[in-house]
Amino acid sequence: MIKVKKYKRVIAFVLLIAVMWSMLLSWAVQADYVADVATGYYQAANRDTLNCKSYAIVEISTGTIVETKNPDVHIEVGNITKLMTMYLALEHMVNAGDNLQTMIPVSVNAQLAARGRATVYLDGYKREKISIEQALTAVSIASAVDAAYVLAEYVSGTESNFVAHMNAKANEMGMNDSYFADCSGVSVDGQYTTAHDLAVLSYNLLSKHPEITNYTKLTYGKFEHKTTDGSYTEMVSANNLTRHKFFPQSDGLLIGSSKEDGYSMVGTVQKDGSRVATVVLGCLDQNYRAAETRFLLEYGVENFEYRNIEVSGTFVRKVNVKKGEETRIKTETLGEFSTILNVNDFDRIQRKVVINKELVAPVAKGTEVGEIIYSLDGEELGRVTIITSEDMEKAGWFKLLVRAILEFFGFV
Repeated sequence: MIKVKKYKRVIAFVLLIAVMWSMLLSWAVQADYVADVATGYYQAANRDTLNCKSYAIVEISTGTIVETKNPDVHIEVGNITKLMTMYLALEHMVNAGDNLQTMIPVSVNAQLAARGRATVYLDGYKREKISIEQALTAVSIASAVDAAYVLAEYVSGTESNFVAHMNAKANEMGMNDSYFADCSGVSVDGQYTTAHDLAVLSYNLLSKHPEITNYTKLTYGKFEHKTTDGSYTEMVSANNLTRHKFFPQSDGLLIGSSKEDGYSMVGTVQKDGSRVATVVLGCLDQNYRAAETRFLLEYGVENFEYRNIEVSGTFVRKVNVKKGEETRIKTETLGEFSTILNVNDFDRIQRKVVINKELVAPVAKGTEVGEIIYSLDGEELGRVTIITSEDMEKAGWFKLLVRAILEFFGFV
């Protein structure tokens, strides 16, 4: 009887610790986020007075960065570093002929790297294996350092090799103001990036691997330890936009923070077939981060549009041709011109036709004669080549003689 009571006390104590730990985790996830405060910041948001240190909005179908604030300021973003880890893992998976269900081993190093940090309690000592999909889900929802480490080792064998891979890929993408020191963003060893560079990374990730949003939009999940004891680790997202339904239309992506630079986020949303991603870096707190990310996502998807301005084969004008059967020949566009702009700017595009070649018959169809230059507020947007849309034979000597006489007397 005494032993039974003793065991009951132990069980009760364990349950109490579990409840307290659960409450602590819940508090940590919410931290200083307050829905009413974030809503107030959102309603008062103005592009000219945003709290964040820098931001960038990128349109995903084209990779065009449509608007920025301080895009090249170096910011330490913490967990957002894992975007590059997930990108490289998906790239390697495709190149290696693997799939999302491919099982990858958990090393002891991966387990130890997550001590005291966000984790799904992977066990390298028990030689646990997890699928690529499980790792992506754990990184997306729980910001799990051990899962990120497993992906790094899957790609490059060791984390140090993977970090070199991260920096090489950043350079290849044109992320010229970024430096990675680890696969998960926990290092403070000079690690930094910028709003511009994260916009570039977001474009590459979302355009080449759009399935990533299947995981980044999740707010809750159970990580099953299939190859060890079959237990589950609960995962709860700290993404205020989605978990707290502050902006549930968003497909998530990642949040991050640092003592030096405050709170940051990369978010994305799709509306009517148009997708944008917004990078918001260096906010004062989680409320500003949520409010300004939502504000800029809505602004981006509602105010910028990708349109076809000119299609190939469009008639331009007739241009002069010397010694031809006719004195003028038809021209048309070669190729098309499309651009992304604020919807209010399309009507202000200036179209300048430049004919820079003198034509003398015979002239073959498809001969280049000039170009159309498109500009807005004095800034060039693009060009399209102009070509002849018909053949023109040389006129006979008698027609040329008659034409010369008429021109001499001013009749032509």
